[in-house]
Amino acid sequence: MIADYNTMPHMFWECNRLYFDHQLRTPKFGLMHSYRTLGKFAYQWGEKNKPVKKRHMAILMSDYFDFDEETFRNIMVHEMIHYYLYLNDPSECSAFSHFLRLFGFKSSDHGPEFMAMAQKLNEQYGLNITVTYDASSIPLAPNAPH
Repeated sequence: MIADYNTMPHMFWECNRLYFDHQLRTPKFGLMHSYRTLGKFAYQWGEKNKPVKKRHMAILMSDYFDFDEETFRNIMVHEMIHYYLYLNDPSECSAFSHFLRLFGFKSSDHGPEFMAMAQKLNEQYGLNITVTYDASSIPLAPNAPH
């Protein structure tokens, strides 16, 4: 299963229904051409010249791998946990946290809240959400540079 603009939204919608009770709005989706980072949740506060700053959420995945469905699902849910916590944890939305991230400081991306939610989903649904994934055994996508 290669990350693209078809597979990612379909997996997101399925996971949103199964694990998040449709609580997450559909984000933007993006592709990363990366061997090191398999997935990422990102947000942006909008354009400077607009009177109302609007949040733009995005989930990105690497298109260098041909994931099995289980790994693809686990990576998607991993990023969805970040998304969920961003929307529901006031400390993640604070101006101070946003300021720190602008200068490259990250809040506890995989802190206690993330770990608790991942463990709950793993136990409840038989998922395998981890902080890192070993990509050495994942086959490369046909179009990935070698």
